[in-house]
Amino acid sequence: MTLLKQVLSDLFKEIGWIVLYGFLAAMTVMTCILVGLSYKHVSGQNSAITRFIANDVSLLQIKSCDLNVPSSSMDEPTSAYSEPSQGSTASFMDYFERAFSAEGILGSYVILPFDRDGFNNVIIYFGKYAELTRFNLPAEKSTVIAVSPDMRKMVGQTVSLAAETFSVDAAVPDDMDLYHPYYYAPSDAEELKKTLYIFTDSYMLINRLFPQASGEMLLDHLIAIGATEAELVELRTVLFNSVGVYVGIQSMEAFIASAEAGGTRTHQTYLLFYISASVALIGAMLANMMRSLSFMMPTYSIHHLFGASGKHIFMRMLLFTAGYNILPLCGIALIMSRNMLASPVNIIILVLTVLTVATIISAVKFRQFKICFSQGLRRG
Repeated sequence: MTLLKQVLSDLFKEIGWIVLYGFLAAMTVMTCILVGLSYKHVSGQNSAITRFIANDVSLLQIKSCDLNVPSSSMDEPTSAYSEPSQGSTASFMDYFERAFSAEGILGSYVILPFDRDGFNNVIIYFGKYAELTRFNLPAEKSTVIAVSPDMRKMVGQTVSLAAETFSVDAAVPDDMDLYHPYYYAPSDAEELKKTLYIFTDSYMLINRLFPQASGEMLLDHLIAIGATEAELVELRTVLFNSVGVYVGIQSMEAFIASAEAGGTRTHQTYLLFYISASVALIGAMLANMMRSLSFMMPTYSIHHLFGASGKHIFMRMLLFTAGYNILPLCGIALIMSRNMLASPVNIIILVLTVLTVATIISAVKFRQFKICFSQGLRRG
């Protein structure tokens, strides 16, 4: 009981530093978690970027042509896309039916809410975009219905889409993500759970099942694979004549080159800052614990002279260093729990690390204490 009172008294003298380090430790761990999530986010995109580059993907950016807007509507807000005129609807649909086919060059995807049969969303992959996902399409089917891994029980059952019934062919892989150069959803994203997937090369089919998916949303994510100059000119001509938009074209290599320079420098700067902050915090905590123990050496010596055993002094040092880390430990555990990382294994590793550090520091300072105490006795 006396030992605990002495340790609590020692800790109370350092309470300001303990609270400060507790807060800083929690913030440092949070930044480390953010760095880890950032790395996971980047590494998850890496394989998708590799697939896009290997397949010679070109990004198609739809831009409005304001010069074609009638003067009476110039003051009204307009979207980049307008519905095809009646005279161009047939050519518009015929072109996309051909361009999304197995022999075509185009791909796209659309996400729509789908509150039916336990699903929350439906993701439709058009044409060549399906070849860029992690899902291996069966060669014998032009339209494949699949479900997210958490809806695997639906495989073999049927779903109704616009009064038509389709059989669920498969479940997508557990690591199925969603990648577009302007957007990325990792495999554990909420929007990819309870999801119905449709992989198809038939524009007419989707226009019939989901009319809202065959217009502006489809054009927003449009890509071309291995397109020749003539094919890109044809695409521009069809879209300009039918919906009055201009198609900007950028290769995947050019997009990555323009995006990675600034992004890489920013990421490296953040990473350097987080690592430096972590090293500085850990170094400051260790140095301050050593300083505190050195400051209390005279008190330990007096107690030792009045009969306190060496074991008692060592335990006092050990409990002090362990108690010094209680608030930092609690702050770290709190941040880990908020980020769903507070598994029993992680907590055990964290506690063992703190105890190991506390034991090493106590052993070093206790050895120093014995040397100083012996020298003091000899001088006396």
